[in-house]
Amino acid sequence: MSRRSLRAALGTALAAAVFAPLATFAFAATAHAATGQDIANLANANLGKTACGTNSKGGQGFYTSCSGGPEAWCADFAKWVWAQNGIPVNGLTPAASSFYQYGRNNGTLHTSASYTANVGDAVVYQIDSNGSWAQHVGLVTKVNGNGSIEVTNGNYGNSPASSSVQISRSAGRASVGSYIAGQQISAFVNPVGLSSGGDGGEIPAPTQYRIGVQAGGKLTVKEGNLWESWVEQYGGNVAKSQVGGNRIGVLTNDGTLIVKEGSLYASWVVEADNVKDFRVTGNRIAILRKDGTLAVKEGGLSAGWVEQTSDVKDIELSGNWIGVVWNNGTASVKDGNLYSPWINQLGGAADIEIDAAAGRLGVLRTDGSLTVKENGLYGSWVEETSNVKQFGLAGTRIAVLFSGGNVSLKEGDLYAGWIDQIGYAKEIKVNANRLGVVQTDGTLRVKEGNPYANWVEEAAADTHSLASF
Repeated sequence: MSRRSLRAALGTALAAAVFAPLATFAFAATAHAATGQDIANLANANLGKTACGTNSKGGQGFYTSCSGGPEAWCADFAKWVWAQNGIPVNGLTPAASSFYQYGRNNGTLHTSASYTANVGDAVVYQIDSNGSWAQHVGLVTKVNGNGSIEVTNGNYGNSPASSSVQISRSAGRASVGSYIAGQQISAFVNPVGLSSGGDGGEIPAPTQYRIGVQAGGKLTVKEGNLWESWVEQYGGNVAKSQVGGNRIGVLTNDGTLIVKEGSLYASWVVEADNVKDFRVTGNRIAILRKDGTLAVKEGGLSAGWVEQTSDVKDIELSGNWIGVVWNNGTASVKDGNLYSPWINQLGGAADIEIDAAAGRLGVLRTDGSLTVKENGLYGSWVEETSNVKQFGLAGTRIAVLFSGGNVSLKEGDLYAGWIDQIGYAKEIKVNANRLGVVQTDGTLRVKEGNPYANWVEEAAADTHSLASF
């Protein structure tokens, strides 16, 4: 697949295949279930092979790769490798986007930046807003200890006629929203029926989702789909709350922070007092004390606090990034361990949002203008919009609440267009797969999936939070 022009799904002869709706299939387990390493071995056995050449099994090409002069054949190759290993491939076509639909239809689609790739997964790049076109698809053939991956790709080169099967590599941890060879990852897709072989090919538990609702000083949380039941977590005296990763945090009215980890029915652990604000993730907790000092702990709930800085008015946590806005309006971020230096980003800041996995950070200025950068802490700023009251970042998504109460969302690169979502809003939260809005009448509505999905009315809420893990 060309690094410059990878329109794998849009060959003229394939237009109907690209945009045809895909039926939902229920797949049975294969008689001899393959492992992820089996998929990797076969994919790599075809390195250097071309669209019309002899494949490692002795046949010509990969499904219909040799048709169309030949066609853009990245999806042909990935489908062929899965099928040769006994993976059900019903619904897969020469369109790269068909892998995205396959995952959606079979419950194996991962669009959260927290998901860790597995050997045998398909990697879908740059899916469009309605899931009907994607730039490219490849197969994960190696996962390293630091989370970086190798991807074996069909149709990798300058044109389908001269391209071949080649390997691309991520520079660091590969996650939804990150880039490989200039292409942005939109999703990972597990093949149906893959066996756990102890070789890196095991399919993990599906991504779990939580919604936390704070209303009338009480916190309730639901886990799972949008129609699951609510479970009361803390019955009163809640000043602030957050679901983050597999943790839930509550700041009581007297400034005490308590956190639980794991099950919704886990016990609370007292973490700190004299707390003004806090953030929780799966591996870190940050507290902003009433005196403006910031401390962070890493690891278990009983880990020790590490003092970070002082004179702080806003804090954020994401992966190994810590973001702050100082009282003088300077936004800064540190990347790495808790003793890393601060890197100044921008002045005149009212709020900062960060997504370490996606390599993005955004700053809402005091004048209501929003600017966002990607590709890490030294990327270039891109002016996004103005008249903003609140915003959120998650993977390739940016959500904004305008001062007039309207909510808009963009998905993809920083220059993508805004998509209107809903009005009469007073609070928004976003993650890689969900958008939540508390409207002025106190109703929480959440949508899941693409920006055009339907809203689901959830509960009465003063404020809310979203988590995936």
